[in-house]
Amino acid sequence: MATKVTQQIMTEVRSSKYFSIIVDSTPDISHVDQLTFVVRYVLEDGSPVERFVEFIPNAGHTGEDMFTAVDTTLQKHKINVLNCRGQSCDNASNMSECYKGLQARIKNVSPSSEYIPCSAHSLNLVGKFAAENCSWEVCSRELHGGTLVF
Repeated sequence: MATKVTQQIMTEVRSSKYFSIIVDSTPDISHVDQLTFVVRYVLEDGSPVERFVEFIPNAGHTGEDMFTAVDTTLQKHKINVLNCRGQSCDNASNMSECYKGLQARIKNVSPSSEYIPCSAHSLNLVGKFAAENCSWEVCSRELHGGTLVF
């Protein structure tokens, strides 16, 4: 059943021609790192669609390793990377670095593929750094004053 669903998704991607990808690294329950591979595309009726395709076993943590995994996945599904128009991943240097990161390697192969950092990861980083830079005294004073703003 999973194979049939994936085949239908890939048929729709090929039919729409242009697509975007979202790639993120995440550990599974046994703490083995894997890449989550998602495609975005537009159906013939103009409806945008975002579909999970698969978990890719992570062969390494460098931009080159991840590019190889993504490229292999696209080739396996007979999707031409030249038709990739957008890509999104987290802000880690192996993903977003402008010379050797995954996004740069995809951009080298598909120059029309624009990189957009994942907004959820960006928001998470803003909250994390704001909390780290807030001293306990300031937070405590603000809390007792009735407002606590990060």
